[in-house]
Amino acid sequence: LRPRGLTRRLALWVYPIESMASQRLAPRRTRRSSTSGADEWLLPTPDGLLRGASVGLRSTGRLRGRWVPGPPPDGWRWEPARAQADVAGRWLLFIGDSRGRIAYAAAVARDAGETPPSWPVHRVAAGDECEPHGWDADGNERWGYYSAGCMSRWKGGCLDDHRGRNVRKVCALDYVSKTRYTFVWHSLNTKLHMRSMLSRVHKLVSEASAPPDAVFLSTGLWDMQMASAHLVCPRMHLVLQALRAELPRTQIALLGFAPCPECPLDHDRSCYHWGRRRSKLTDLMAGGEACGLNATRAADASYLDVGKITGSLPNMRSSPCGTVHLFGAGSEGVISQW
Repeated sequence: LRPRGLTRRLALWVYPIESMASQRLAPRRTRRSSTSGADEWLLPTPDGLLRGASVGLRSTGRLRGRWVPGPPPDGWRWEPARAQADVAGRWLLFIGDSRGRIAYAAAVARDAGETPPSWPVHRVAAGDECEPHGWDADGNERWGYYSAGCMSRWKGGCLDDHRGRNVRKVCALDYVSKTRYTFVWHSLNTKLHMRSMLSRVHKLVSEASAPPDAVFLSTGLWDMQMASAHLVCPRMHLVLQALRAELPRTQIALLGFAPCPECPLDHDRSCYHWGRRRSKLTDLMAGGEACGLNATRAADASYLDVGKITGSLPNMRSSPCGTVHLFGAGSEGVISQW
């Protein structure tokens, strides 16, 4: 099972946590666990992964850089203020919600050129059901991003947890070439959801016999939308402390909160961002940013402030921003220093 050159091993699972039995959607068969065939959903760690090496995450602060002219289809690209870290031979673990899943797809596409068939993608394709932003005859905002065809692009074969009601069958993705990229879905920061997520992380680490080099955590938005406001900040502290206890030597970064640019009401299908800039969620995100900064400091983690990437985001059809989701060039900018 030693990888040669750019040999890639791919797997996509939806599995129940109690038995860890896998329901494979598009995997390549891997070795059996030494304990039980029920553990087959895990890929073995490739030989040669560097452990304990710094991936080069920024300390807590803003992702610095600027938007500069770039190639089609966007015409723009994010140019980070410092060179991208060399992640060859490292294991990067993405944990979290749909924002993290889009960033994960961008990271895999950066490595492979594109994500494998049926996997989530991070770009909006011209001419598909992800229609650009617009307004109907009654002045109501409309978009195609939640249509079935569009969701099949940015969700792929992944399941979420049905608005927090299901912690057993959720998505896990693993891609291995020179770098190992793993994604584990996590939504709400309740004790039940955190116990489920930490169980998956613990099993991954046990199977690999070593921790990941870095964790990219995207969480907090589900709590903002579905929990009482006073619970959001304590839960953010709790999940970061729990991950730090589970992974004491791993670099951990929390994806920051920033609203999307707002499209003027008088534009019709020429402004591609979607979602109101001012809403209950965006109001809560302002407090979430302050809490995230404090929580990451307390957990010896990094806070990835995406405000500059989002605030100066150009209007790009294939790379819109939708209710804090950075598609295309935006998500590529977020992971540009990984």
